[in-house]
Amino acid sequence: MEKALNINIARSQSQEQIPLASPESAGFSLSPRPVETIPQTVYETAAKHLKTQLGTGNLPEVALLCGRGLQGVSEKLEGTITEIPYTEIPGFAISTSLKTATGRLVFGEIGGTSVVCIVGRCHYYEGYSMKQITFPIRVLSLLGVRTLLVTTAVSGIAAGLDLGDIVVVKDHISLPTLSGLNPLIGPNFEKLGPRLPSMYNAYTFALRKLAFMVFLGNAELQKKQIRMREAVFCYTTGPSSETRAECMALRTLGAEVLGTSTVPEVVTAHHAGLNVLCLGLVTSVAAQGNEPNAEEAARAALEGNAGTPKLQNASPAEEDDILSRKGSVKKGGQRPSDLNILIRGIVERL
Repeated sequence: MEKALNINIARSQSQEQIPLASPESAGFSLSPRPVETIPQTVYETAAKHLKTQLGTGNLPEVALLCGRGLQGVSEKLEGTITEIPYTEIPGFAISTSLKTATGRLVFGEIGGTSVVCIVGRCHYYEGYSMKQITFPIRVLSLLGVRTLLVTTAVSGIAAGLDLGDIVVVKDHISLPTLSGLNPLIGPNFEKLGPRLPSMYNAYTFALRKLAFMVFLGNAELQKKQIRMREAVFCYTTGPSSETRAECMALRTLGAEVLGTSTVPEVVTAHHAGLNVLCLGLVTSVAAQGNEPNAEEAARAALEGNAGTPKLQNASPAEEDDILSRKGSVKKGGQRPSDLNILIRGIVERL
């Protein structure tokens, strides 16, 4: 006789902030299989709480989802500034990767447009569910946000990308989503969007066009010879990075940059009818070309071949390092501030 396994899943204190319910207790019909879901009332309670804090006159039109190290735009908002920590918002999870600050929503204005900055996003690799990761997007859509601007750090795997390049995401490949980790799985939130949403134009063409118009028309950015191009984003869960073989396989599929966030939020935003723009900053680059053959290197070393002196005296760690393509750290040092200039120009023209 088969015995059922008893598995106890430990939840962190931050995870316990979100009550998880069965479909029937949330007012839905039973799903064909058990799924982790969040009742609609929890989203609505969080949105109502924010409305109470802000008042009806300061509700945001645009949400800025700030990537790690790219939250500078939240520090230069105009108008009346309101900061609300995640710990004060019902249902919001707390990122375990934040070291110097807590997650928060920062409300203010850019060029007269009401905005909210989402600072301190959660990731799947921290142990959170897809519903928890995307919780802020649904709450803000209930609050009236109609446009989502995402910034994210990415790894470049396409030839020609270098540190400090900016990419405008035009489409994505999401292996987690295709294999069952879709944030829309479970009872549908009919108030926000359809049961079977199309992902066509998930990254709004009009916003991508606007981004290039602002970029090409900004004398300061052009003077710095900043490079910006469209790219296909590939979502992987992390936290480990991709192997060289995996990068080659993903390039074959059409991926140009990689990241461990963004796609769950974009899928959820598109489902809710939001216009979406995603700007990625290349902070690392993958090795290009074929990996050196270890057997050939060993034979050359034993034969005293002068063609491989660097590998002969290198430690194993240094040899692995030689296999990676390097870029200039200085070249990307000022890019977060350049990205903020671009974002400001885009929001001002919405």
